[in-house]
Formats: sequence, structure tokens, C-alpha cells
Amino acid sequence: MNIHFKADPNLPPDQIEITLAAQSETPAVRQLIDYLARYQALPSDILPVRSDGQVQLIKVKEIILIDVSNTDLLITTLRRELTTKGRLNALLRKLKQPDFIQISKHAAINLNQLKSLENSFSGNMTAILTNGVKTSVSRKYLGALEQRLGLSR
Repeated sequence: MNIHFKADPNLPPDQIEITLAAQSETPAVRQLIDYLARYQALPSDILPVRSDGQVQLIKVKEIILIDVSNTDLLITTLRRELTTKGRLNALLRKLKQPDFIQISKHAAINLNQLKSLENSFSGNMTAILTNGVKTSVSRKYLGALEQRLGLSR
């Protein structure tokens, strides 16, 4: 990745314009665009989640795994598992945290809770997370995960 700065005296002093160039819109490019879109939003350490008729407050750093099951979102933390309604992408945008990465169509993990990756059946990988939680990493999302981990592919 090459990063360049170019001054533009025609822009107002409080405006920043970003142009991202790549051969195609890969998952890594999409992730960078999402990260930049969240840049000015203040990250929150607490995530309010509606579950079982009440609002539960979760420490974001304690979230291990977010998984979709039918129409529910299952949020696994260091201390408990909560069930809520919603979409995975919407929750990831709400988190505003670069430490979360989608690893399959139905799941996202907190990179700070990732302990290891193991080969699994059919070319997928298994992510071993804190507290022994295991989840499958699909081949489609593996490249972006390896890139975030600094592994060459």
C-alpha cells in the first residue's frame, strides 16, 4: 500500500478529500473505506444491546464473537452470551471499532480475542478465540483476515 499526501489550496481549511485507487474493490478496499467512514465518529467503549426485554450494556473490548443465527444476533462476550435482533453489518457499523472483522457471511470476531487459526475441512480455517470459542473462517473472508494479521497470502 502506498500513501501519498497532496496539498490542495482550493479546498476549505476544514475539509479533507480522500481518493482511494485500486485495481478493483476487494474486501480489503471495502474495509478501508468503512474504516475511513467511521474515522470521525467517536469510538465507544460500551455497546447498548436490547436483549430479553431490557437494554444490556456490554464492554466492547469483552466481545469475542458476533454470530447470526436465523434472525437473531448472538453476541458472545468474556462473561455471557446475549441474543438480540438486527443485522451483522449494522452492528459492525454501530461498533465503530477497527478491531472487529467479518470472517464469514454470518460472523465477525474481535481481533483482540483471536488466539490462533487452524486449518479445517474444505479449505476453510477455524478461529480459536478466548474462552475456547471456535468459529469457522470462510475462504471468501480469509484473505482480508490474513492481511489484517500481517500475514502474506
